[in-house]
Amino acid sequence: MDSTSSDEDTAHKAGKSATQLKWNLLLIVVFLLLCLAGGSAAWWYYSSLLQAARQRSRPPASVTVATARKQKWKQQRTGVGTVRAIQGTELTSELAGKVVEIRFESGKRVEEGKLLVLLDTTRERAELKSIEADLKQARSDLSRSRELLKKDATTEESYEQAATEVEQLQASADRQRAVIEKKEIQAPFSGELGIRKISLGEYLSPGSPVTTLQQIEPIYVDFDLPEQDAGAIAEGQTVRISVDAYSGESFRGKIIAINPLVEETTRSFTVRAQLPNQQRKLRPGMFAEVVVELPEAREVIEIPQTAIALNAYGKSVFFVREEQQQSSEAKSSSQESSSDKKSQNSKPKLVARRAFVQTGERRGHQIEVRKGVQPGDRVVTSGQLKIEDGSPVRIAETDAARDVEVKTTKP
Repeated sequence: MDSTSSDEDTAHKAGKSATQLKWNLLLIVVFLLLCLAGGSAAWWYYSSLLQAARQRSRPPASVTVATARKQKWKQQRTGVGTVRAIQGTELTSELAGKVVEIRFESGKRVEEGKLLVLLDTTRERAELKSIEADLKQARSDLSRSRELLKKDATTEESYEQAATEVEQLQASADRQRAVIEKKEIQAPFSGELGIRKISLGEYLSPGSPVTTLQQIEPIYVDFDLPEQDAGAIAEGQTVRISVDAYSGESFRGKIIAINPLVEETTRSFTVRAQLPNQQRKLRPGMFAEVVVELPEAREVIEIPQTAIALNAYGKSVFFVREEQQQSSEAKSSSQESSSDKKSQNSKPKLVARRAFVQTGERRGHQIEVRKGVQPGDRVVTSGQLKIEDGSPVRIAETDAARDVEVKTTKP
């Protein structure tokens, strides 16, 4: 009995010690957490004081600003396409022959029907002369046969044979002339010639390329739009295109045709526009960014794209606000009345304030702001890296984007 009682006392004391140890550990953890929280609060408070002191001692940062404006933007649809010639072909040789004359220069403009290349036709012309001589004799025989037939001095069969001979020789002459004409390569339409691909004395096989010919005034632009835009596009609407070769320049034209077929694979349809191209700047094969201007318009609030800053939390801008600032004279004065202090303790200063915004469509250097900006707000357009929320600023230029030309880009 005594041994059993002693064991129970020992187990009781051990359990009590374990419980006490758990409580001690819990108190230590709570104490450490309180210390951590207190240290974080102290660090935050000290950082806030330090930041405020730094901002008070830091000279105002020089920034440029622009004023948010309410504008009317025409509804539009954007797409990408390819510049195509009104007519374009690669000139080739239909028949074999040696090049004896080249009458064009690479890259020059030619008119329809101009002789460009002449192949050797010596043999064909000699054969044509022989046929024409036989044809002359056959016509003379036919004339005599006709006179004899009137006098019943010959048969009808002899007359018909003479007439058939004339027709056969005439067909042979026409065929020979056609062969000679095919060895004279002419411009099928007016346009711009490409690079010459042949040389004098070269023997050309049938189908050998000679050069290219493109009619580029006016010129086409074919582009694709998604099927949901089918109801908004119509012939006669204005299009504006831009190409990489002429950055900052746009070209205008009109829609002349809409493909009624919607491609099943891409769910898009093709539209063709025609542009004047008097200066011949647009060339077939160029990549083009196309904007279709619709008659409807909508009101937007626009600011320069350079005012938008991106971070992990979204898009933001810095507003320039006028806030009240404590003057040094007001801080040192302690004998003035409270009403006098209010008049002396405050003077306006410019401060940058950050705010998150929601943006929409982009057009050139401008961007639509759907939420977070009101007309008349001044936003920082350059110098954002030198400021933070609450930093004093100095305006170097009142409106950095007043001379910027609006040009549409893809969203």
